[in-house]
Amino acid sequence: MKNEQNFLYSKDAKTLQVPYAEYTELMKKSEEAQHLLKVKGTVLADLQQFIGGAPAAALPKANPAPKSKPAPKAKPVPKTPPPPAAETAPAEESKSEKVSIEFSTDTPETPAPSRGEISDIPPIKKDIIGHFNKLDKSGRLLNIFKQYYTCLNEACGGTVRVTMKDGFCSLWNYDEWEEFAFMDIFENLLRITIDPRYTDALKTLSLCEVPRLISSRRNVVSVQVDNLNNVVLDVLAKAFAEVGLQVK
Repeated sequence: MKNEQNFLYSKDAKTLQVPYAEYTELMKKSEEAQHLLKVKGTVLADLQQFIGGAPAAALPKANPAPKSKPAPKAKPVPKTPPPPAAETAPAEESKSEKVSIEFSTDTPETPAPSRGEISDIPPIKKDIIGHFNKLDKSGRLLNIFKQYYTCLNEACGGTVRVTMKDGFCSLWNYDEWEEFAFMDIFENLLRITIDPRYTDALKTLSLCEVPRLISSRRNVVSVQVDNLNNVVLDVLAKAFAEVGLQVK
């Protein structure tokens, strides 16, 4: 066999350059490199066209690879059916019951809410609201009356109730069911009538004429207010606590 079949010679230099097998391998890689360069150029052109809004060009087709035989299909594995729901439900219920029992012993006791947090203040009756609105259409005096009523229920440590008769609102110690003060409108102001034993505590305020219907059966004094007065509020709270000690 001739040497040309195994080696590549240079006719000019008449010297051995490279083995023939390596030369053919290099040529294959050169062809692959040229194909990759074409693909690269096509991708760059497609990218530029895509940015410019033109349709993409088709990529050059590579030499098709030999088809391999499809792998044999695996036999289906029978699935294990899940356990019925009736079997899992009791376990979940018992687990939740166990957790609730364990944590209930460690839960701290919730402190009892203060009186101001409980919405148990008895509502003012509609006839009382209507009476105030009839005498003072602005609603200003009714609002002041509501403020006294609400603050007393929050400060007295008991329940204050209000009733109305002959145009006068009676404030009651609900637990003892006894009146401790009266309220009405007099000369466009809110008039508060109370036992005279609190006269010294009210000396900074202006005393006014007492209602005749009330003074005819009880010894009382009256003051007029135009807002929620802390002095009056303290006196009313004290009168609530001292029900039974008033002068008849």
